[in-house]
Amino acid sequence: MEFDISEQDPEEMDLADVALEYDELVSAISVLEKRREELRNRILSSFDEKGIDVLRIGDVELRRKKVDWKLWRIRKLKPYLQERNLWDMVESVDRKTLSKLIDRGFLTEEELEGMYDVEPRYSLHVNRV
Repeated sequence: MEFDISEQDPEEMDLADVALEYDELVSAISVLEKRREELRNRILSSFDEKGIDVLRIGDVELRRKKVDWKLWRIRKLKPYLQERNLWDMVESVDRKTLSKLIDRGFLTEEELEGMYDVEPRYSLHVNRV
């Protein structure tokens, strides 16, 4: 896949050229993101098959990191947060907001147990070694 990236300052370019280059970049990014996801899935599948978390090929190191992803159960969580007068701070089940409330001591992991399911997810990091 090939696309043309202008090195010209966008402020000095004709608006039509800016719009066309922008469209080309958006399309290229979409294609690249789709391909990256295909490759990522293949790599993560290989990690599972081989029972490994690190793969080194030449000077490239791929490292898999497991993260437990909480899938909040709103029917249990909302009434509990309303009782504690915390629902207005959350307004919807947002993982980051709930994590902040736990970090700041408004809530604890223990008292929220049973209000979420845990799904393991993996991030994939690439380093040059």
